[in-house]
Amino acid sequence: MPAKDGDIYMLRVGPSGGPVIQVETVTSPAAIKQGLSGRPSMPSGTGLFFVFPELAIRSMWMPNMRFPLDIVWLDEHLSVVSITYDAKPCPTIDNCPQYTSTYKALYAIEMNAGDAAAKGFRVGLSLTVVS
Repeated sequence: MPAKDGDIYMLRVGPSGGPVIQVETVTSPAAIKQGLSGRPSMPSGTGLFFVFPELAIRSMWMPNMRFPLDIVWLDEHLSVVSITYDAKPCPTIDNCPQYTSTYKALYAIEMNAGDAAAKGFRVGLSLTVVS
């Protein structure tokens, strides 16, 4: 999936007629490291779409986050391989847990906590790019 920082895509969750989520893409090391840190909020039903350089077990942490997230981990085929629900911001930089994919992931979507269930994400489901 060719993409660059700031690209906006619409992704369909599941088969034709399934819900759609709008995502902003991050691909550069700096943008991946920044993620949603420092943002005051994110509109419901949207997400930040991480494009990693290679398929691997991935971890994220949440320093300077202001709200909890769901993290959907995707393989190279845009199939959901695991979901982290309600990942909490770090209470302090010294007390900052990492959230790790269960299986290798090439992509991840961070969204507001509760949105993964509301949009029907589940392990094994595939996403398609609508636009």
